[in-house]
Amino acid sequence: MKILIADDHALIRNALSFMINAQPDMKVVGDAADGNETFMKAEQLAVDILLMDISMPPGENGLQTTRRVKEIRPRIKIIVLTMHDDETYVREALAAGADGFILKSANEETLLEGIRKVARGERFFDGYTDEQLSGLAVAETDPLYDSLSKREKEILPLIALGYNNKEIAEKLFISVKTVEVHKANIRKKLQLENYAGLLQYSLKHHLVDF
Repeated sequence: MKILIADDHALIRNALSFMINAQPDMKVVGDAADGNETFMKAEQLAVDILLMDISMPPGENGLQTTRRVKEIRPRIKIIVLTMHDDETYVREALAAGADGFILKSANEETLLEGIRKVARGERFFDGYTDEQLSGLAVAETDPLYDSLSKREKEILPLIALGYNNKEIAEKLFISVKTVEVHKANIRKKLQLENYAGLLQYSLKHHLVDF
Protein backbone atom coordinates (compact mmCIF):
# COMPACT_ATOMS: atom_id res chain seq x y z
CA MET A 1 0.00 0.00 0.00
CA LYS A 2 1.38 3.37 -1.03
CA ILE A 3 0.55 5.98 1.58
CA LEU A 4 0.60 9.79 1.56
CA ILE A 5 0.62 11.59 4.92
CA ALA A 6 -0.87 15.09 5.28
CA ASP A 7 -0.28 16.89 8.57
CA ASP A 8 1.08 20.33 9.41
CA HIS A 9 3.28 18.98 12.22
CA ALA A 10 6.59 17.51 11.08
CA LEU A 11 6.92 15.39 14.23
CA ILE A 12 3.60 13.67 13.54
CA ARG A 13 4.49 13.09 9.89
CA ASN A 14 7.81 11.57 10.91
CA ALA A 15 6.26 9.38 13.62
CA LEU A 16 3.59 8.08 11.26
CA SER A 17 6.16 7.44 8.54
CA PHE A 18 8.37 5.45 10.91
CA MET A 19 5.44 3.31 12.07
CA ILE A 20 4.02 2.71 8.59
CA ASN A 21 7.33 1.94 6.90
CA ALA A 22 7.96 -0.72 9.53
CA GLN A 23 5.01 -2.69 8.11
CA PRO A 24 5.80 -5.21 5.36
CA ASP A 25 2.71 -4.29 3.34
CA MET A 26 2.92 -0.49 3.57
CA LYS A 27 5.17 2.26 2.26
CA VAL A 28 5.05 6.05 2.68
CA VAL A 29 5.51 7.61 -0.76
CA GLY A 30 5.23 11.23 0.34
CA ASP A 31 4.08 13.75 2.92
CA ALA A 32 2.55 17.21 2.88
CA ALA A 33 2.18 20.07 5.33
CA ASP A 34 -0.89 21.87 3.93
CA GLY A 35 -3.92 21.39 1.72
CA ASN A 36 -2.43 22.64 -1.53
CA GLU A 37 0.69 20.51 -1.18
CA THR A 38 -1.49 17.50 -0.36
CA PHE A 39 -3.62 18.05 -3.45
CA MET A 40 -0.57 18.43 -5.67
CA LYS A 41 1.09 15.25 -4.40
CA ALA A 42 -2.13 13.26 -4.58
CA GLU A 43 -2.34 14.28 -8.21
CA GLN A 44 1.31 13.53 -9.03
CA LEU A 45 2.14 10.45 -6.96
CA ALA A 46 0.84 6.88 -7.11
CA VAL A 47 -1.16 6.85 -3.85
CA ASP A 48 -3.49 4.18 -2.44
CA ILE A 49 -4.19 5.67 0.99
CA LEU A 50 -4.16 9.30 2.12
CA LEU A 51 -3.95 10.01 5.85
CA MET A 52 -5.50 13.46 6.15
CA ASP A 53 -5.31 15.77 9.14
CA ILE A 54 -8.37 18.01 9.53
CA SER A 55 -6.63 21.00 11.12
CA MET A 56 -4.31 22.36 8.46
CA PRO A 57 -2.61 25.79 8.23
CA PRO A 58 -4.73 28.86 7.37
CA GLY A 59 -6.35 28.44 4.00
CA GLU A 60 -7.81 25.05 3.10
CA ASN A 61 -8.63 22.54 5.83
CA GLY A 62 -8.35 18.78 5.54
CA LEU A 63 -12.04 18.21 4.77
CA GLN A 64 -11.94 20.70 1.89
CA THR A 65 -8.84 18.99 0.54
CA THR A 66 -10.55 15.62 0.90
CA ARG A 67 -13.33 16.80 -1.41
CA ARG A 68 -10.83 18.10 -3.98
CA VAL A 69 -8.74 14.93 -3.96
CA LYS A 70 -11.82 12.72 -4.33
CA GLU A 71 -12.86 14.73 -7.39
CA ILE A 72 -9.60 14.11 -9.27
CA ARG A 73 -8.54 10.76 -7.77
CA PRO A 74 -11.69 8.98 -6.53
CA ARG A 75 -9.83 5.67 -6.19
CA ILE A 76 -7.59 7.10 -3.44
CA LYS A 77 -8.88 6.00 -0.05
CA ILE A 78 -8.83 8.82 2.50
CA ILE A 79 -8.64 8.35 6.27
CA VAL A 80 -9.24 11.49 8.31
CA LEU A 81 -7.00 11.86 11.37
CA THR A 82 -8.02 14.35 14.02
CA MET A 83 -7.91 15.27 17.69
CA HIS A 84 -11.59 16.29 17.57
CA ASP A 85 -13.85 13.65 19.12
CA ASP A 86 -17.08 15.23 17.89
CA GLU A 87 -19.90 13.72 15.86
CA THR A 88 -20.02 16.89 13.74
CA TYR A 89 -16.58 16.11 12.32
CA VAL A 90 -17.58 12.53 11.57
CA ARG A 91 -20.62 13.78 9.68
CA GLU A 92 -18.54 16.30 7.74
CA ALA A 93 -15.92 13.66 6.93
CA LEU A 94 -18.64 11.39 5.53
CA ALA A 95 -20.07 14.23 3.47
CA ALA A 96 -16.60 15.02 2.11
CA GLY A 97 -16.18 11.45 0.90
CA ALA A 98 -13.74 10.14 3.54
CA ASP A 99 -13.38 6.36 3.81
CA GLY A 100 -12.17 6.37 7.40
CA PHE A 101 -12.02 8.46 10.57
CA ILE A 102 -9.49 7.84 13.35
CA LEU A 103 -8.63 9.93 16.40
CA LYS A 104 -4.99 10.85 16.88
CA SER A 105 -5.29 9.47 20.40
CA ALA A 106 -5.89 5.98 18.97
CA ASN A 107 -3.21 3.35 19.44
CA GLU A 108 -0.95 1.99 16.70
CA GLU A 109 -2.99 -1.19 16.25
CA THR A 110 -6.17 0.79 15.57
CA LEU A 111 -4.51 2.95 12.93
CA LEU A 112 -2.93 -0.01 11.14
CA GLU A 113 -6.21 -1.94 11.28
CA GLY A 114 -7.99 1.07 9.82
CA ILE A 115 -5.51 1.41 6.96
CA ARG A 116 -5.80 -2.26 6.04
CA LYS A 117 -9.59 -2.31 6.20
CA VAL A 118 -9.95 0.82 4.09
CA ALA A 119 -7.47 -0.61 1.58
CA ARG A 120 -9.77 -3.64 1.24
CA GLY A 121 -12.66 -1.37 0.33
CA GLU A 122 -14.29 -1.21 3.77
CA ARG A 123 -15.13 1.90 5.76
CA PHE A 124 -13.40 2.36 9.10
CA PHE A 125 -14.82 5.02 11.41
CA ASP A 126 -13.34 4.15 14.79
CA GLY A 127 -16.03 3.85 17.46
CA TYR A 128 -18.97 4.02 15.02
CA THR A 129 -21.14 1.17 13.81
CA ASP A 130 -22.47 0.95 10.24
CA GLU A 131 -25.94 1.83 11.55
CA GLN A 132 -24.67 4.97 13.23
CA LEU A 133 -22.83 6.03 10.08
CA SER A 134 -25.96 5.48 8.01
CA GLY A 135 -27.86 7.68 10.42
CA LEU A 136 -25.30 10.46 10.16
CA ALA A 137 -25.41 10.25 6.37
CA VAL A 138 -29.21 10.49 6.39
CA ALA A 139 -29.03 13.62 8.54
CA GLU A 140 -27.05 15.27 5.75
CA THR A 141 -29.86 14.72 3.24
CA ASP A 142 -32.93 14.90 5.47
CA PRO A 143 -33.10 17.42 8.34
CA LEU A 144 -36.24 15.67 9.62
CA TYR A 145 -34.11 12.65 10.59
CA ASP A 146 -31.92 14.92 12.71
CA SER A 147 -34.99 15.84 14.77
CA LEU A 148 -35.26 12.27 16.08
CA SER A 149 -33.89 11.50 19.51
CA LYS A 150 -31.07 8.99 19.97
CA ARG A 151 -33.55 6.35 21.14
CA GLU A 152 -35.87 7.01 18.20
CA LYS A 153 -32.95 6.52 15.80
CA GLU A 154 -32.34 3.14 17.45
CA ILE A 155 -35.97 2.09 17.14
CA LEU A 156 -36.56 3.12 13.52
CA PRO A 157 -34.47 0.40 11.83
CA LEU A 158 -35.89 -2.21 14.22
CA ILE A 159 -39.40 -1.32 13.08
CA ALA A 160 -38.29 -1.63 9.46
CA LEU A 161 -36.77 -5.06 10.17
CA GLY A 162 -40.14 -6.29 11.36
CA TYR A 163 -39.66 -6.41 15.13
CA ASN A 164 -42.89 -5.99 17.06
CA ASN A 165 -43.27 -3.70 20.07
CA LYS A 166 -42.54 -6.44 22.60
CA GLU A 167 -39.37 -7.54 20.76
CA ILE A 168 -38.11 -3.96 20.47
CA ALA A 169 -38.81 -3.39 24.17
CA GLU A 170 -36.82 -6.50 25.10
CA LYS A 171 -33.91 -5.55 22.85
CA LEU A 172 -33.63 -2.02 24.25
CA PHE A 173 -34.64 -2.84 27.85
CA ILE A 174 -37.59 -0.45 27.83
CA SER A 175 -41.33 -0.92 28.28
CA VAL A 176 -43.75 -1.74 25.47
CA LYS A 177 -45.63 1.49 26.25
CA THR A 178 -42.42 3.47 25.77
CA VAL A 179 -41.87 1.81 22.40
CA GLU A 180 -45.40 2.77 21.33
CA VAL A 181 -44.79 6.39 22.29
CA HIS A 182 -41.48 6.49 20.41
CA LYS A 183 -43.06 4.94 17.30
CA ALA A 184 -45.78 7.58 17.28
CA ASN A 185 -43.19 10.34 17.72
CA ILE A 186 -41.03 8.95 14.89
CA ARG A 187 -43.96 8.87 12.50
CA LYS A 188 -44.95 12.42 13.47
CA LYS A 189 -41.43 13.86 13.18
CA LEU A 190 -40.76 12.20 9.81
CA GLN A 191 -44.21 13.29 8.60
CA LEU A 192 -45.23 9.77 7.63
CA GLU A 193 -48.89 8.76 7.48
CA ASN A 194 -48.49 5.12 8.49
CA TYR A 195 -45.97 2.55 9.67
CA ALA A 196 -45.51 1.16 6.16
CA GLY A 197 -43.97 4.54 5.41
CA LEU A 198 -41.34 3.88 8.07
CA LEU A 199 -40.16 0.82 6.16
CA GLN A 200 -40.02 2.73 2.89
CA TYR A 201 -38.14 5.55 4.58
CA SER A 202 -35.62 3.16 6.14
CA LEU A 203 -34.97 1.42 2.83
CA LYS A 204 -34.67 4.69 0.92
CA HIS A 205 -32.05 6.02 3.33
CA HIS A 206 -30.24 2.67 3.74
CA LEU A 207 -30.97 2.39 7.45
CA VAL A 208 -31.63 -1.30 6.90
CA ASP A 209 -30.20 -3.71 4.35
CA PHE A 210 -31.98 -6.91 3.35
